[in-house]
Amino acid sequence: MIRALLYAVLSIVAITVIRLVAGLVMKAVADSLRPQGSPPAGQRARRGGAVPTSGELKPCQSCGAYVLASVAKTLQFGSSTAYFCSEDCRKKARP
Repeated sequence: MIRALLYAVLSIVAITVIRLVAGLVMKAVADSLRPQGSPPAGQRARRGGAVPTSGELKPCQSCGAYVLASVAKTLQFGSSTAYFCSEDCRKKARP
């Protein structure tokens, strides 16, 4: 009984070590194959500036998706403002 338990524990440890070594090797290969100037494996490139993460959400008048009021495309209808998620939605709503 103890022998079976010992084999199970040793198997778990061996599999964990093998996965760790394989992961490190794969990361090293991926880093060596990436083009110069691109971010390391596991990191995404940032586009533009900071992405807003808070603010007032407004529904798109065309498709109903919610968009931050600070980055929404807008269109004035008389005294009210309509918010749109994209330029395409804004073009659909123009009279």
